[in-house]
Formats: sequence, C-alpha cells, structure tokens
Amino acid sequence: MVMFLVYALRSLILILAIWFIGVILGKKSLLQMTPFDLGILMIISNVISQPLVNKDVFKTSFGVIVLALGAILISRMTLKRRFYRMDFQPVILVSSGVMRRDALKKCRMSAFTLMSMLRAQGYNKLQDVNFAVFEAGGNLSVFPKNSARPVTVKDLALKQPEEGLTMPVIVDGQIFRDMLDYAKVDETWLRDQLHSQFMARPEDVFYAEIDDQKALYVNLMNETMGNAPPPARDK
Repeated sequence: MVMFLVYALRSLILILAIWFIGVILGKKSLLQMTPFDLGILMIISNVISQPLVNKDVFKTSFGVIVLALGAILISRMTLKRRFYRMDFQPVILVSSGVMRRDALKKCRMSAFTLMSMLRAQGYNKLQDVNFAVFEAGGNLSVFPKNSARPVTVKDLALKQPEEGLTMPVIVDGQIFRDMLDYAKVDETWLRDQLHSQFMARPEDVFYAEIDDQKALYVNLMNETMGNAPPPARDK
C-alpha cells in the first residue's frame, strides 16, 4: 500500500512540474516550435519519466525546471538584435513565379513537396504564384499574382461595413456572462430572445452565439441529439 502511495505522490509532483513548465513556456503550438524547442521538449520528456522508475523525483523536477528556464533564456536571447540569426529565418522559395533551387536545398525540400503545399492552399499552377515564403513554424505563406488574386470588395468599389466579432454566449446550457458584456446585451435580453424566437430556456440550448448586429443563432439540445428536426429560422 505504501509503495502505491509513494508512486502516486511521484506522479503528482511530476504533473505539477509539467503544469509549471507549460505556464512558463507559454502558448506555443507544435507547428510553431523551432528545432531548438523540439530538442528541449524531447530532453524534458525523457528526463521527466525517470522518477516513475527511480526515487530521484525532486532532482528530476528541479532538472526539468532548469531546462525550461534555459529554453526561456534562449528564446529571450533570440529577441535581441544581435541574436536574430540564432533562430530559424523565413526563406523565399518562389520569387516572381520562379522556384529558387538554392532555397529549396536550404530547406531540404523537393519541388514536388513545394507544389503539394501550394496545391493545399488552392494554387495548382506555379505561374499564379508571385512569392512563396517558408515560415519558421513550417507553414507556407503564398502571395499570388494579381491575375490569380480573388476579387475583393475594394476592387468592386463597394462600401461594406466592417464585420465585428461573434460571441458564444451559451455552451451546453451554461450562460457566459462575460461574453454577454462583450456583445453589449444582458441576461434578461438573452432569455427574452430565446423565449420569443425559439420557445426555449438557456438550459435547452447546446450552443448560442450573438454577432455584432445582435442577431442570435441557436442550436437546441434536441437538434444536437438528432431526434428532432431543427426549427424554422428567420431568413
């Protein structure tokens, strides 16, 4: 019994250490990580598993925290002008519709891979691409030629008001009052709209959102279960 309690305590300490590392490292998706970040992550994942098979839980936790602080220090250094080149820099793979062979070799990328990435963004012809930039996170930024660029509202000389944010105000029957403040409505208004438009209460709503024009869109609980047809909505 004591052995299981000790093992549970080790696991709890490791969970707290992982949580602390996640907090100090900040929000960063896997695609946004540099090779250095991935290397540190692999080292941490290897070190942090050691206390599950030995008794050096506190030493391991301290070592993991030191590694995380080292990663933060390096990331801060890359923000300094003299250390800009320590991190990955964007690489121009296509310039004026022409593939740059030297840039492809630098990124260890073949022409077939580049064309696959272009097709994934909706460009089937290289001649439609003015510039293509390989970003630090592994994404490809494409700047099409004017002839291949979609027509915009500005091109048509139309006056179109800027679209605001749409706020989720109910999720799984729970009202998010902070979102009501952003949408500039109150709970009484929301309940009245639910009753008048859908004959529903907040508890009957799986998801509801309000746009900047105060238009309410609702998914009722019975709609999400598939056991009832959705109600008719106003056009």
